Amino acid sequence: MSDELITFAFYKYMKKLLLLFAITVLSTTAAFAQIEKIINQDFNIDQFNTVQFELSKDYYLEKWAGTTILVETKVKLTGASPAILKFAIESGRYEILNIEDGDKVTLKSKLSKPPLLKNKSVDIEEVVEVRIMVPEDFNTEDFSVITREKDTNSSTIRNED
Repeated sequence: MSDELITFAFYKYMKKLLLLFAITVLSTTAAFAQIEKIINQDFNIDQFNTVQFELSKDYYLEKWAGTTILVETKVKLTGASPAILKFAIESGRYEILNIEDGDKVTLKSKLSKPPLLKNKSVDIEEVVEVRIMVPEDFNTEDFSVITREKDTNSSTIRNED
């Protein structure tokens, strides 16, 4: 066999091997990619002076000029497929319920202790960040219960009997 024919066969074989390697690396990288989703919920609290939080995940409060409470939940999953994230969202894993009781409203996680997310071949790492934006006329010194300050210049009109 001539040297040219051996060289040609070697390069042809190496191209196929390199293509197979590239496809394997790209599919493996895609399988372990991080997927992220932001879920927003808003709650009208015009008639309430007290809001209590009973959430299963850590959260932080931020004041804003709006008149509603806006909850922004950022979910990051590593080692999961988009189908797993979709299932977690649709099952209410990150949903917050609004429970009204007289002059108080409680924002509570639908699932108080959500089970760990699992994948057959890879451990799923779940990172959840919850940011709660509350109207400026609320006192946020206590993170678990916030109250509306009585003497404000808020544009929200309330009937206080």
